[in-house]
Amino acid sequence: MKKLSKKGKKLLAVFMSALMISLTAIPMFAAAAEPQVNYIIDNPYEEIDWDTWGEYKTQLHCHTNASDGFLTIDEFVRLHYAANFDIVALTDHGTINQGWNNEPELVPLLRLVKKERTNMADVIPIPQDEYEAYLDGTNKNITYTTKDGYTLTRTHENGMLDVPKGIELNMATPFADCHLTGYFSDYGQGLAGVFGDYETPSKGVMEAGGISYLSHVGEYVYTDKDSENYVGKLIDDYYPTKFARLFLDYQGSSLGMGINSATDAHTRCDRILYDQILQKTIPNGVVPWGNTFADSHDENAVNDAYTMTWMPEFTMDAFRESQEKGHFFSVSHYSNGVELNGMEEMPGFVEQDVYDTKAYWLDNTPGVTRISVDQDADTITVEGKDANIITWVSDGNVIKREELINGKATLDLHNDELLDNPYLYLRFYLSGDNGICYAQPMVLHVEGEEFAPVDVPETHDISTFLRSLVTIVDAIFFKFNPIIWAFKYFALGYNPLERF
Repeated sequence: MKKLSKKGKKLLAVFMSALMISLTAIPMFAAAAEPQVNYIIDNPYEEIDWDTWGEYKTQLHCHTNASDGFLTIDEFVRLHYAANFDIVALTDHGTINQGWNNEPELVPLLRLVKKERTNMADVIPIPQDEYEAYLDGTNKNITYTTKDGYTLTRTHENGMLDVPKGIELNMATPFADCHLTGYFSDYGQGLAGVFGDYETPSKGVMEAGGISYLSHVGEYVYTDKDSENYVGKLIDDYYPTKFARLFLDYQGSSLGMGINSATDAHTRCDRILYDQILQKTIPNGVVPWGNTFADSHDENAVNDAYTMTWMPEFTMDAFRESQEKGHFFSVSHYSNGVELNGMEEMPGFVEQDVYDTKAYWLDNTPGVTRISVDQDADTITVEGKDANIITWVSDGNVIKREELINGKATLDLHNDELLDNPYLYLRFYLSGDNGICYAQPMVLHVEGEEFAPVDVPETHDISTFLRSLVTIVDAIFFKFNPIIWAFKYFALGYNPLERF
């Protein structure tokens, strides 16, 4: 074989190098040619004008001595007014709010069972002129000193809206708490529920033209109130199926669920449950909202958790629309939640520190001041206050956690640093030194694709049997029984003859 000349060897080396480079480049060009997914981000906050709309502190679940609380209506109103609430729904058990200036129909049996709280004392509504002054913001009672010596002073200049017809439905159930809060309807006065029956009151509120939220469902899921033993774990599929079916059947009226209630002692797993529910409802076209409630029964609990509602005008119509469209953020001083991958919602959170410092009275909880969605670049920019960390969740998984820089963070849906691929929806929460703020889910559509509907079967459990049994027994033995009429009239507080 003839040997290559020195010049030939150089030419061969150049040729081989070029060949290797071209072979290496082929996958790169192929990857570059692969089309990138284009997301269409369904942002529930898109309508908000962040520069002109108002942000209003809202409480949608609280109690007085009209059912099982310590405070009279008069004390209740003065306290919330001084604590800078702008919108308040009084939701006593089985007792429809008729306005803070009126005594509601009472359920004497319930008040008697909780006598250590109510003392069976007078409810004491507020006078009409004082009521009107609270509504328009001219009331002079702008301070309130708590029994432990803490003084609150109102700084908001607007009035405080009284959400009509607030009630905690199902009144009281014999085994675990199966409660909902209803608004804007005359359904539920004096009606006792049965264990696990969320369906009957949801339907009743919808048919009466109102809206409702599920309350602290963790107390139903974990009947021994031992949710601390299940943090960071998926919940049995029966529960997300049951609640998803509820939101699908009563959509537009059953708006969502409390995801963090009171001190989060019994709701610490409810965010995981919420994510499991979203994975069943969103493919079927329904997005239930997540809310936070104080569920207060005494002074020191009224500011534990609340909602920051965004509205173009300070009216009751605007408030209802904000709830229906998800124009709000859900805030709590407490978080005992742990994500499925073991990440704490609020790293290093110590509940006792909130009690010791009385930080629950302060309003320096995290909040959102602006959200900007770039549909072309598939990015979401969040601006916040009193927060240092933002956590993004998609389809039940944490996909990113990072620090806010100058109160701002941007999520790029195509960023290789994401822990998992975003799918179905996104939601985020901000955490800071004094609490946590949850945003509503943003549905992620992929251009050119549609969600495959998810089968969400009806659930038939002991509540179905109990409701049927109670209905039949009442019709056969109680409905025409004068003794039962007397019990309902004097113990439950309503005239059974009016409900035939």
